[in-house]
Amino acid sequence: MAYLQLANIKKEYNVSRTQTQTVLRDITAEFKQGELVALLGESGSGKSTLINILGGLDTNYTGSVILNGQFLKDLTERQMDDYRKKRVGMIFQSYNLISNMTVLDNVKIAMKMSGVDDGRQTDRAIKLLKVVKMDHAALKLPNQLSGGQKQRVAIARALANNPEIILADEPTGALDKDSARLVMLILKKIAESGKLVIVVTHSQKVADECSRVVSIADGVIAQDVKAAPVKGAKGRMRAPVRAGGISSKNTMALAWNNLWRSRRRSLLVAIAMAIGMAAVILILSISSGITDYVNNVLVSGDDAMRLEIEKSDGTEFSDSEISAVEKLNGVAYTSAAVVSRSNVYYTYGNVSGTLLTLSSDEGALPSAISGEAPSEGQLYINEALAKDICSYDDYAEVVLGQTVELNMGNGESLSLTVAGVYEDGSSYSAFPCAYAARSVLEELYATVGRTLPQNKLVVAVESASYLSAVGEDLQTLGYTVSGESASLSDILSYIDLGTMVLTAVGAISLVVSAIMIFIVLYISVIERTKEIGVLRAVGGSKGDIRRIFLSEAAFLGAISGVIAVALSLLAAIVVNACTASLGVNIVSYFYGVYYIVGLALSVILSVCAGVAPASYAASLDPVESLRRE
Repeated sequence: MAYLQLANIKKEYNVSRTQTQTVLRDITAEFKQGELVALLGESGSGKSTLINILGGLDTNYTGSVILNGQFLKDLTERQMDDYRKKRVGMIFQSYNLISNMTVLDNVKIAMKMSGVDDGRQTDRAIKLLKVVKMDHAALKLPNQLSGGQKQRVAIARALANNPEIILADEPTGALDKDSARLVMLILKKIAESGKLVIVVTHSQKVADECSRVVSIADGVIAQDVKAAPVKGAKGRMRAPVRAGGISSKNTMALAWNNLWRSRRRSLLVAIAMAIGMAAVILILSISSGITDYVNNVLVSGDDAMRLEIEKSDGTEFSDSEISAVEKLNGVAYTSAAVVSRSNVYYTYGNVSGTLLTLSSDEGALPSAISGEAPSEGQLYINEALAKDICSYDDYAEVVLGQTVELNMGNGESLSLTVAGVYEDGSSYSAFPCAYAARSVLEELYATVGRTLPQNKLVVAVESASYLSAVGEDLQTLGYTVSGESASLSDILSYIDLGTMVLTAVGAISLVVSAIMIFIVLYISVIERTKEIGVLRAVGGSKGDIRRIFLSEAAFLGAISGVIAVALSLLAAIVVNACTASLGVNIVSYFYGVYYIVGLALSVILSVCAGVAPASYAASLDPVESLRRE
């Protein structure tokens, strides 16, 4: 029974939308193991096309190729990849060695694509190089070899997985006489081992050395002549090397080797992306540093974490309203207070006027006031009131200890001692305002026979990070929010807004960098088209090609991420050194998550940018790829 059969093989190429050119017409033949077959014919007769069909590189044909009873048309794409790995070894006229790999690595590449153990790869590759008498050049690059030497290396590569069929496309076409004789001698020995060797040639001399000559002319078999069988040919041979898929280790090794080959260009692209990522990391670190500074320096005590709220109609808060406020996310507790508006009058010597607000101090004392809260008989006034009652430039010191009388018009006056002057950060800062103890306000209201209203609520916030959200929730409930804490909330909101804007600018640079990576990888695909064809010819699947290019993108992203982290740390050191005199580190070192996220994001962006080029590389036709110069 024939080992390899061809039945009615027909191959056409589309010349235009309406025209086709037939290259092979009704090719029918049978081949046995141990044969050395010459496919003889002139250029353009269809010999190479037939070899590509037999090698599993070209599947767009009609008819059948039957290997040991198995129809190749019935094989899945993955099974066809395995067919090229295990069953077929291809030798090309132009050698198709990968230029940036050593001779040893070129022989090992077929085994890498098959998932053979690294140690076994090296041992077998060296043995095969000894067989073709090229072991002395194992560490040389292909451009350091002669044509005959390159072809012998290509033969060793074809034998790497111990295939059952060797397909040689014009193996002696570009060689001198001596090199051609040596190559044919090697091919004869391969046939003697029991393998089926098919040699494409236009040389009658080469054909005369084969055991069988199949002449092809105008796409048909013109003659099939059997000569003497190959001396010593055996019908049985060793099983092919057990092949699987390319390992992750070998995938990354190939990807790294490709990056190293164009390391200058790769480094420039990585640096470009790193600058954008470093900017984002630095912006986030600065934002965190400033926020920490605000929280640790400006937020000096519990008072700064309190918001003052009032109802627009000035009425008191009910128990249910207070309960609703306390249930808001971020609210620690509430305390009732009181504010008297425009109905308290002050007198200091010959100066008199109306206080816009007189508030109790329960949880509402501005953090700018130093010392204890006002006790019985004491009053804290803002700068506007201090200026009204004192004409001196050092009014804040002069008024301390002075007596100010307060009354509500019809009742008796209360004499209070000025215990402090505070910097008013509220919207009322331009008008006379004061703070006093609750008992003082109760006594003042009692002079006119009125009960002290509970018309202000002091809301304590758990931390500065909740200030903005709690303030917005309170405004949504219809309350008027005031106090220095509200201003602090605004500051934090501005910091967040600035961070978002600057981060967006940095993100734009990352997008530009991702586009650069896309372009670089796409150019790399174009430059390495023939190499991709070689990898497919030795059994590499579309998935293998895709993973190699995606691994390259991941390496680029990892390199740029490491550079970005280094740049951002260096910038942080410089910036903090410049701000050290202020006693603050503007850039926070303690947010390691930014560096981790930055590194991960660099890899993710780079891989995403590499998806399209990797998919394009995987979709390349192996036959067309091998023809690319």
